[in-house]
Amino acid sequence: MFRPINFSEGEICDEQRVQQERSEVLIGQSAQQHQTQLDSIFMLLQENMISFVKRQLKEIQRVLSPDEPACLESQREDEDEEQMRSREAFLKITLHFLRRMRQEELADCLQSSKRI
Repeated sequence: MFRPINFSEGEICDEQRVQQERSEVLIGQSAQQHQTQLDSIFMLLQENMISFVKRQLKEIQRVLSPDEPACLESQREDEDEEQMRSREAFLKITLHFLRRMRQEELADCLQSSKRI
């Protein structure tokens, strides 16, 4: 391709131009690799979060079930602090969604439950 000569900046030799184009290609590849890696990380994050949500919802459903009189304290003993904070945060999110769905009675029952 013909490029006009820019005398104010000096003429860029073909080798420098090729070097610059290679750098631009590498930067583009690096950005594409980063995006691919980011996509993979978020796919895994999504799978982990969905799995967590499903487990927590099953547990909440058991707590609210009239057929489940047993307390879940034995399961909580093995739980570390990070797991406990995650579960508590999920409970708050669940209560929020129940109230947005106008399920106040169910949300109140869940919030006052001693088993969760």
